[in-house]
Amino acid sequence: MAAATTYQTAFSAPAKDAASIHLGTDAETEALTVSPLLPEIPTSSNLDFDLSSIISGSSDPDVDQEKVKKRASNVQKLAEENEKLKAELKAMTDRLEAAERKRAQLAQKRNKQQHILEPSST
Repeated sequence: MAAATTYQTAFSAPAKDAASIHLGTDAETEALTVSPLLPEIPTSSNLDFDLSSIISGSSDPDVDQEKVKKRASNVQKLAEENEKLKAELKAMTDRLEAAERKRAQLAQKRNKQQHILEPSST
């Protein structure tokens, strides 16, 4: 009679003896129990630094100054253009309001003339 081999699956009943449970190789078991190594943070390093080096971002102050000047110039140009557009918008709004008033006056005048020209029916 041949020896029966039984296999443990996730759906089968738990094994009666510890010898029938396969945990894998010793290296696999050790890998599961050892925590991963984290990089060491050096405690003797000097943590002093210059705050201006963080703020400036680049090592060439002349290039930074040129960028700042160019950006300021662009902002100034945009502000001037914005003021010009606001003035144009105000002028257009004033003209539109004047045209609407004129139209209302003409309509009112037309209505008065029609009432004068129409004879009373009574």
